[in-house]
Amino acid sequence: MEGFGILACPAYSTREGNPYNYILYSNMEKQGYPIYEFDYAIKNSIKFAFSSKYRIFHIHWPSNVIFGNSFFKANLKLNLFFAFIRLIRRFNKKVVWTVHNLEDHEGKFPALQKKLNDFLYSQVDGFISLNGSGLELISKKTGSNGHKKLAHIFHPHYKNYYQNTISRAQAREKLGISPEKFVFLFLGQIRAYKNVTGLIKAFNDLKNSNSLLLVAGNVHEDIKTELEEQLSNSENVLFVNSFVRDEDLQLYFNGADVVVTPYNKIFNSGSALLNLSFNKPTLAPDLWALTELKQLVGSRWIKTYQGQISAEVLEKGMAEILNESDDSTASQPNITRLDPEAISSETIAFYRSLLT
Repeated sequence: MEGFGILACPAYSTREGNPYNYILYSNMEKQGYPIYEFDYAIKNSIKFAFSSKYRIFHIHWPSNVIFGNSFFKANLKLNLFFAFIRLIRRFNKKVVWTVHNLEDHEGKFPALQKKLNDFLYSQVDGFISLNGSGLELISKKTGSNGHKKLAHIFHPHYKNYYQNTISRAQAREKLGISPEKFVFLFLGQIRAYKNVTGLIKAFNDLKNSNSLLLVAGNVHEDIKTELEEQLSNSENVLFVNSFVRDEDLQLYFNGADVVVTPYNKIFNSGSALLNLSFNKPTLAPDLWALTELKQLVGSRWIKTYQGQISAEVLEKGMAEILNESDDSTASQPNITRLDPEAISSETIAFYRSLLT
C-alpha cells in the first residue's frame, strides 16, 4: 500500500486563487504519493473510471459540479458524477470529502444541491472536517451510512508560501497611508455573503479620524450597486477594486493592523490562516472554526465578537490591539500545530485507515 495514488478534485488547478490544495498535495507528493487532477468533464471521468493509478478519490467543494446557468447541463453533469463515484467504489476505490462548507454560498439550483448532498452523505467513505465542531453535524447528516469514517484535520498555514519581505513603513508608503493611522483591512473577493457593506457601515459609525478602512479585492455583480452606495457616503475608506496578486499580499497585510472578516456565515476560514501566516490578528464572528482557532493560537491573534459587526466591535478590537502592540514577547503567533507537512501526514493516515 506504500505510495498509493490520490485522485483529487481539485489538486493543483486552484493554486492561483487558493493554494490550500496545492500545499496539501505537494507535501503528499514529497512523501511519495502520486497525485492526479480530476475535474467534472466527461473526458476526465472516462480517463479515471477504470484507472489503477489511484486508490483514493478526494473531493473538495463538490458544488462546483452544478455551477453554471443551465439546469439541464448541471443535472446531466451531476448524474455523470454520481455514476463515476458508484463505478469507482465497485473497484474498491475509497471516496473522501473535505467538507469546507455545510451549504453552498451562492448556488443557483437548490434542488440539485440537495440531491448532491444527499448522495455524498450516503456514498462517501470518509469525511474530513477542518474544525472539530463540524464532526457532529456531519455525522448526523450521514445518517445510516455504515461506511462512514470522520476525522478532524486542521487547515494548514500559508507561512513561507507567500513573499513577505516588505516592512510596515514601506507598505504604507506604497499604499499612501500615513504611519500613525490604525488600519482595518478587508482583503479578498467581495461578495454579498461576506458582508463588506456591513463592515463599511460599522466603520462609518466609528467616527475615528485616526483610523482607516482598507478594502481590496474584486467586486462581484451581486454586491456592486450596494457597495458603491456605501462608499459614496464614506470617509477614510481606501478601496482598491482589483484582484490582489500573490506578490502584493504582503503590501496589504504589512500595511494593516488587523484583518476584519465580517462574514454573516462562517464554517471554516482559510483567510484567518492566511492572516496568521502574515502575523496579523483577525477580527471575526465567534463561529465554528474561528472559535477553535482562537483556542489554539490565543485571543491576541483571533478576536471574536457576538452578533453583527458594529462600531463598538471595531473600537474594542482597536483598543485591544493598540494595548497589545506594546508587548514584544508575542510578535508572532505559534502556528506550528498547523504545519503543512504534518497536516498532509495526518490526511494520509486517514486515507490508510479507510483502505485497511
